[in-house]
This record gives sequence, structure tokens and C-alpha cells, in this order.
Amino acid sequence: MLKFLSIGVIIVIVLLIVLSRKSIKPFFRFLFSRVFIINLILALLVLFFIPYYTLKYLDSYTNHGVKLPVPNFVGTSVNGINQLATEYKVEVVINDSVFSDEFPRGTVIRQDPLPNSESYPSYVKPQRKIYVTIVKQSGEYKEIPDLTGDFRVSKKIAKVRLEMLGFNPQFTAKPSQDDYVLELRYNGKVVKKGDKVLKGEVIEVVHGNGGGGVPITLPNVVNKTVSEASQILSLAGLNTAVDFVGEDLSAEDSLNYYVTIQNPHPRNLQQGLIETGATIYLIAGKSATVVDTTGKGK
Repeated sequence: MLKFLSIGVIIVIVLLIVLSRKSIKPFFRFLFSRVFIINLILALLVLFFIPYYTLKYLDSYTNHGVKLPVPNFVGTSVNGINQLATEYKVEVVINDSVFSDEFPRGTVIRQDPLPNSESYPSYVKPQRKIYVTIVKQSGEYKEIPDLTGDFRVSKKIAKVRLEMLGFNPQFTAKPSQDDYVLELRYNGKVVKKGDKVLKGEVIEVVHGNGGGGVPITLPNVVNKTVSEASQILSLAGLNTAVDFVGEDLSAEDSLNYYVTIQNPHPRNLQQGLIETGATIYLIAGKSATVVDTTGKGK
């Protein structure tokens, strides 16, 4: 079968050659003509040079084989970003800004891609973009909660609610039968529900002392440590304000310093009595030597 098929193919080819013998001769003559050879050479050159220079251009455009370690921008201020970017030959784009209490304003806190390190190799091409997130330079404002309205709250609840909003509450006691919040103050001015104050600011909480302003005998805390004096006065329903004499005080020093001046002093008060909720001003030093026992200091 295959033998007859092969013979048939050969016969067909021979017939085609015989029938087209007049057109084949000019075709072969054209293949060896000058025009065809020149065009063939030009076509081969085009086919070679176009891919070659295209690949060369792509290598140059993409910086093939060139890579830079990603610098660490976290902790850098906004003013220092451009200088660091120029030094490392990259471009920095600020794509987000957030509020944060842990970092200074205008500081980079995140970046993409992550910086290069031994545990995390990270590289980019020169002049590529690094996207960073910074802390907003303007602070965040929070609304003052309702602490003095129809549902009055204690100073403990006020402390929790204010701290949850990011405020720094400080307390001032006034004679009262309970310890409810009487008013809130910011920079000496009364603030109310809905007023907006910068997050992190000090809010003064004026509250009752729970003692109703009952007169008590003022303890004498001169020559006692600040820790002991504060505890004694607190148990008596009194507030304290301490000034320390000295430099470079540690937290431990501030508790172990001795009270040298107390104002008011019991001997300067009639029968040594004072109302609960009052503030006692103390001056503390390293030595237990009594500087002033008359209470005529601060």
C-alpha cells in the first residue's frame, strides 16, 4: 500500500514540474538575483538588530543586574527623609499619615518594602519608590465626655474615661460630702461636654473630697520622707504639692528625700486645724536637717 502511495506522490510531483516548468525557471533565477540577495541581507540584519537593541534598552531601563539594599526610614523625621533618599538613590513617597502617642509627630513609623536586614534581605532598583507612613504633625482632638451632667461620676470613673480618650487627668479636691466631679478645666478654663481638646493634654478634674470640709488637725510632716508625708496627708484627706531641692533626681530619690518645709504648718493655724481637701505645700531635700520649722516658707 505504501509503495503505491509513494509512486503516486512522485507521479504528482513530476506532473507539477512538467506543467509549471515555464514558471519555475524564472523563480530560481529570482532567488539568485541581486535584488533578492540585497533584500534578504537587509531582512536578516533587521531581524538581528531589532531584538538585540531592544534587549539592550530593556537592560538599561530596568537596571538589569543592579540592586540596592532597602534603607531603613523608620524613626526618620519628615525633614530628613529626602536627604536619606538621595543618599541611597531611591524615591520616598508618603502614602499615609496616622495619629500615634508612641512616636514624635512627623516621624516615619512604617515603610514598604521593609528595610534590608540579615534576617530579611530586601533590595530594590535605583530610583525606585519606597512608600512610608508617618505620624501626623497636627495632633488629634478629642471631645470632652459628659462627667458633670445629670449622671454625675466619681473621680475614679472620670480618671478612667479621660485616660481612655488619651487625656492626662490631674485632680483638685474641694470640700464636699462626696467625691463627685464638680467641673473640668483646661488651661484654667472650664470645659464641658463636646468641647474639643488636643489629645494628651492635661485636664484638671475638680472633685469633692468626700469629707464635707470637716476641720481636722493638720499633721506635722517635717523631717519625714516624702513617701511617709504623702501617705500621712493623704489619709487625713489632704492634697500635697512637693518641690525638690537638688538636681538629677531619680524616682527613688523623690520618695526618700526629707520634708524640710511645710506650708501651712500646724503651729501657724488656729488650734492647728485645717479643712479636708486643702493642699499642703512641701519642700524636700536630701538632708533631714530642719530648714524651717515655722512654716513661713512657700
